[in-house]
Amino acid sequence: MTKTDSVTPARGDAMKPSPGIAPLRWLTLCGAGSACLYGAVTYLSWRFDYGSPTQQRPILAVLAVFAVLFLIYLAAIRFARQARQGWNLLAVIIGCAVVFRVVVLFSLPIQEVDIYRYLWDGAVVNADVDPFAYSPQQVREADATTADGDLRRLVALREGQPPLAEIINRVHYGELTTIYPPVSQAAFAVAVAVTPREASVLTRVRAMKASLILFDLATLLLVVRLLRFCRQPIGLSLIYGWCPLLMKEVANSGHLDAVAVFFTTLAILLVVRFCLGHFYESAKPSIRHGWSGGLLTAVVLAVAVGAKLYPVVLAPLVLLTLRRRLGWRRCLASALVFLMATAALAWPMLPQGSTENAVLDDTIAEAAPPPGDPKSGIATFLRRWEMNDFLFLLVVENLKPTAHLNPDQIAWFSVLPEGLRRSLMNVVTCLGVSLAEAPFLVARAATGGVFVLVALMLAFRGSRDADPARFCEAAFLTLAWFWLLSPTQNPWYWTWALPLLPFAKGRAWLAVSGLVLLYYLRFWFSYQWPATPVPNTPYVGATFFDFVITWIEYAPWFVWLAVAAVLRSHRRNHAG
Repeated sequence: MTKTDSVTPARGDAMKPSPGIAPLRWLTLCGAGSACLYGAVTYLSWRFDYGSPTQQRPILAVLAVFAVLFLIYLAAIRFARQARQGWNLLAVIIGCAVVFRVVVLFSLPIQEVDIYRYLWDGAVVNADVDPFAYSPQQVREADATTADGDLRRLVALREGQPPLAEIINRVHYGELTTIYPPVSQAAFAVAVAVTPREASVLTRVRAMKASLILFDLATLLLVVRLLRFCRQPIGLSLIYGWCPLLMKEVANSGHLDAVAVFFTTLAILLVVRFCLGHFYESAKPSIRHGWSGGLLTAVVLAVAVGAKLYPVVLAPLVLLTLRRRLGWRRCLASALVFLMATAALAWPMLPQGSTENAVLDDTIAEAAPPPGDPKSGIATFLRRWEMNDFLFLLVVENLKPTAHLNPDQIAWFSVLPEGLRRSLMNVVTCLGVSLAEAPFLVARAATGGVFVLVALMLAFRGSRDADPARFCEAAFLTLAWFWLLSPTQNPWYWTWALPLLPFAKGRAWLAVSGLVLLYYLRFWFSYQWPATPVPNTPYVGATFFDFVITWIEYAPWFVWLAVAAVLRSHRRNHAG
């Protein structure tokens, strides 16, 4: 053995860390620093107490802390890639992920109130009443002498538990019935059931958030398993586990999307495990595994749709992959099970009647659901809801007739000639659509059509071979483009794609989780300039965000994504 081969390090190398040790130490330091910063977020959150003066809320300070957290997160991803891929690395990633969430659990929701709807829905389900039957406003306005049987039971619930009376008063858009599907309703009910009846509003909020955090952490474990099946570095699980967006939208705000994200990720894992798990051995899955795996995947994906509707967009990719790997018979059986289970779960929330009287703009106005149509919440959401969008915004603002609008209501990028807009809208109104709804519905049809083409292309491409990593990338891109083409691009909706982000090609996708937090600037602009124009612009605060800040949020990113795609294509062609 030569000196250079000796296991004893030379004197000059004695203090050098072993390969993989230094990145792990830096990663631990990133975790410790992030935990302290999440403590700062928790401290600042107490100035967002419900009913606190809006102009005194430290929105900019919170966003500044999250900006630093996101930069640390990007550095941590690099260290996780460089570190030795083993149990020590996984322990640091999962341990810090748990600590972050526990710290933020004790924060107050920052600029979000959806959790109060969850708490009320859970109480309604536990009272054996259909959560889609009555809006919170109907319960607030009813009394025990005039209400029918179920409504009288809810009135008794409101009057018998003072915290619930406070919660129902905090429900946002209480004139609308719930829009959350039955699986999420079951999760709400369980969280409420394990909370003591005498618990305060704050305790109930924490209990609900804790239940959602459990789904979130369970998803992290699924991501680790998915990376192992795809033979990817387990350090990439940090991309999900440490993402600051999850701390804000799940651990802080308590958004229910964590439930659907868990079941969606489980469905993806089942496809990889039962249909694509033999890729590296170049063998087909066994008949027994093919039948059980296909049917189980269909059931789990239907449960995911029953938690939140968005996972249905993955159905073409999943079913086409099942067809190519398991054959037509197993695919058709799985498709039938998926359709039946989805229909059974979606049936209770299907809208009835018309929602023409429900006026909904970017603030969702005050109109109550039509009498006799208590299930109008989901229909209203699908027909009128728009927030923090970009591609959809470009389309819809070039379809709205502007002749009757003031200059402060017209987007600066609204360039389509007025005559052409009028002609298009006249054609649509001949089909029975009101002029007020026509631009939104046409824009939704246009962006929806584009997405269908994208989803089908990704389904064919992602199922072309049995590479599980390529399948996961196609699933990610399907969810990502569904979000990008949606009229409602809330930050927590981006968490739908986060478990599959480790499989995305290009660094641009990593930036979305940070950029989307700019959404909270809308509140700041609304509070600072609620009725007066932002200096040097014709727009009041909320409109300024919609027409200006969204361009800062999205436009440079789309340029980055396009340039990166062109460069990748050029490198592939050059290599070929």
